[in-house]
Amino acid sequence: MWHLMKPTVTKEQVPLLFHEPHVLSGFRHLNQPWSYYFLSLFQVHNECLNSWTHLIALILIIKKMFTFSMEVDLITDPYMWPLTSGILSIIILYLCSSLAHCLQSRSELAHYTCFMFDYAGIGLYGTGSIVLHYNYCMLPTYKLGALREWAITIGIGLGVVVCMCCSISKIRYKRPYPFVRKVWQLGSVGGIYAWLILPIAHRVFLFVISSQWDQGLPHHMEQMVWFLVAGFFFGSDIPQRFFPGKFDFVGHSHQLFHI
Repeated sequence: MWHLMKPTVTKEQVPLLFHEPHVLSGFRHLNQPWSYYFLSLFQVHNECLNSWTHLIALILIIKKMFTFSMEVDLITDPYMWPLTSGILSIIILYLCSSLAHCLQSRSELAHYTCFMFDYAGIGLYGTGSIVLHYNYCMLPTYKLGALREWAITIGIGLGVVVCMCCSISKIRYKRPYPFVRKVWQLGSVGGIYAWLILPIAHRVFLFVISSQWDQGLPHHMEQMVWFLVAGFFFGSDIPQRFFPGKFDFVGHSHQLFHI
């Protein structure tokens, strides 16, 4: 099977659709057997780490799920169902993203199809996070607590919006993509994030105004910081913007966004 592998090529040798901003080399060949793209997980190219970052995360979250299953009943205990659904949404996100980056180079159809699955995974992950936060993280003093019964319904709607906005912007705009495309993406993801983070923001607000501390706050605040950092790298194309071709294989912004 290894004889199927071919040296990577420069961006001039692949269609415009497959170009990435300020990435000049490390592109895989088009129209190869599916085995070529799966085996490319073990080849150095500009999408390799984008697949492996989420494959490693997938392995870690499955391991974590089994750890939880030894401590609590994830299947028959209703109190654990939000945790189970949240973990499953994370698994689906990582799987969709890893496969998208692994397989998208085969053809134009594969490219669009893979990333639409990726966008669906993002929307589902956002919904899973809403399930977790509104079931486990919402304080009794949260004034929007009455919306709890609608939280998941609203979350599903916002998840669909994420998938639609990202998919439409993918089809509507051609490379080099204008900045407005990222507005479509970041705006829709930001919308679902704003909804899922409200119970956490309430807890942070109580700490700021009245020093109401709880043990979960450091984890939540760290998560919020990482979300902002990830959004920065996703939207900025830094560092490769300033050093075109220097971060083709390791260190470009989408890899940092994944991490």
